[in-house]
Amino acid sequence: MIPWLAESYEVASDFKSITFKIRKGVKFHDGSDLNAQVVKWNLDNQIEAKLVPNWSSVAAIDDYTVRVNITQWMNTIMAGFADGNSSGMISKAAFDKNGIDWVRQNPVGTGPFKFLSFSRDTAFKAVKNPDYWQPGKPYVDRVEIIYVIDQMTQKAVMQSDGADAIAIEFGKRTKDMADIGLEVVANSVTTSSLIPDTANPDSPWYNLKVREAAEYAIDREAIAKAFGFGYWKAAYQVPARAYPVYDPNFVGRRYDPEKAKQLLAEAGYPNGFKTTIICNPLGLNRDVVVAVQSYLAKVGMDAALEFPEFSKYQPSYLMGTWKNACLYQLWPGAANYNSMIYLYLRPNGPFLKSWLRTPEFISLFEKSLTSPEPDVNLIRAIFNQIHKEAGYIPINEAGKSWAMQSYVKDGGWYERSISSWWKPEQVWLDK
Repeated sequence: MIPWLAESYEVASDFKSITFKIRKGVKFHDGSDLNAQVVKWNLDNQIEAKLVPNWSSVAAIDDYTVRVNITQWMNTIMAGFADGNSSGMISKAAFDKNGIDWVRQNPVGTGPFKFLSFSRDTAFKAVKNPDYWQPGKPYVDRVEIIYVIDQMTQKAVMQSDGADAIAIEFGKRTKDMADIGLEVVANSVTTSSLIPDTANPDSPWYNLKVREAAEYAIDREAIAKAFGFGYWKAAYQVPARAYPVYDPNFVGRRYDPEKAKQLLAEAGYPNGFKTTIICNPLGLNRDVVVAVQSYLAKVGMDAALEFPEFSKYQPSYLMGTWKNACLYQLWPGAANYNSMIYLYLRPNGPFLKSWLRTPEFISLFEKSLTSPEPDVNLIRAIFNQIHKEAGYIPINEAGKSWAMQSYVKDGGWYERSISSWWKPEQVWLDK
């Protein structure tokens, strides 16, 4: 955790509260002050909206000290005060003057750039904040985010210097941008996995040997070579390479179709079986899914592909159930990987209800989540258990990369925990 609007924090020895020292001299874009009362108001709104279940109350101790009382310690709590929706500070004065509907369309924060305009699917524009609390920053006068959907048009815009930087798919698009002379920053920040139905005893996927067979059936090295364009590595574990929990010594189940056929026969499916792969449309590489389908078919797993709209996928599958099927789903990352585990895999949580939480998994989950600090070894133990159970079948690396003109300096891409975040306050243009 890096100091920003809060200069420091201290977790109480009994883990029942967290005390923050608020930076003095910070002003909102409307000229009002950031102080303990405004911070308390922002955090109280989070509690009232029931977005932070482990926060019980907020107290302003003095003009620049705030204490947040918590009901149950989890080491994911601190992430709520870092880069995230819970910690975003807005001007109480602007809210009191203009109301919630105005504030929703006219953000008033403390950042290096002040909101100028937004046109849906066209552009977002912001101008330099002359009263920014970091002396001398920002360096550029204006930031514009333009929305261009067509990939050929994106390429033409970058080639003609119509834009300075672009966020692109990790893999082929990264290579395409490098080939036209742009500088690229790329990293594996997520993985795509098959998530089998393990909660229904009458499903073939309930059988561990079937799940292991699926892992042995897929040639992930070939997939990385064919679709990664030199940027991907084969994915054998759920955590992506960008995060500390990734284990460089992890081996996993390597391609062995004969082993897959043997396991299927031992599981009672010598002639294979029919199943379905239900694909999340967000971040989906259909070519990879078709390749996975082909590899499974070679050992007898006849998988139909289903491509629902996200409006159906999320409520029906991601937050619902599926039977005799696998979801093809991206696994996003976080600096504290417990955040993602808690979000998607916690017992009685809102997601992945056909994914069985075994007693062994639950025990490791609770131990990792309640440790004083995030522990890489405890988190790895969770994923080792998931691998032992073949509960997730990692397929390919994915995520986002950035391409930029050579004159773009110090943008801070991949210096923070989410790939879409950068450092607009420090970027400058050498031109």
